[in-house]
Order: sequence, then C-alpha cells, then structure tokens
Amino acid sequence: MSTYDRKARMEEMEREHDEWAERVRIKNKGDMFPVWATLAFGIFCWSLGFLLGRSI
Repeated sequence: MSTYDRKARMEEMEREHDEWAERVRIKNKGDMFPVWATLAFGIFCWSLGFLLGRSI
C-alpha cells in the first residue's frame, strides 16, 4: 500500500468516525435531560437545607 493510499484511507476513517460521533451525540442528546433535572433538584434541595439550617 502506498503512502497516498494510506493517507486517503486514514482520512476516510477519520471522516467516518466524525460522522458516527455526530450521529451518536444527536441521538443521545435527550438522554441527558434526566441527569440535568436530577442535578438541579439536588442543588435546590441542598440550598433549601442550607437555608433551613441557617434559620434554626
């Protein structure tokens, strides 16, 4: 295999990988909502506990 063929194949593989990564990122975009919602709820509860603890 010549150097040119090797470079062309590597570029093609990188392009395919980038396309695959973009498809996976778009597909999994909605899967992060429960994680962010749980994190926000945890911070909310933590802040309420902090305020309650400071007021007692």
